[in-house]
Amino acid sequence: MRHNWLARLYYKLRGRDPLAEYYEWLVQFGRVTEGRVLDSLEDDSGSTAIYYRYNVANVDYETSQKLTADQLRRSHEFVPGASITVRYDPKSPGISIVP
Repeated sequence: MRHNWLARLYYKLRGRDPLAEYYEWLVQFGRVTEGRVLDSLEDDSGSTAIYYRYNVANVDYETSQKLTADQLRRSHEFVPGASITVRYDPKSPGISIVP
């Protein structure tokens, strides 16, 4: 646990966010598969999250993601039942993003 705290402090002092960099990499280079929106939920702060499912090598994955401002402008693309593009990490297919 201590190591994670030190790593976060190091990256913060250097002005980097490794998690954001990882998701940027995923958007550009992640493997592509088709997914399906299961549900969407708007919270009290006005942000919307979608819950979606996708399949990689006959394994189903379910996860969620908060929609970005750009995605909110295209909210009609993220209604329950909609087919979506999912990018996932081939080394860890449970980690994904909807670009």
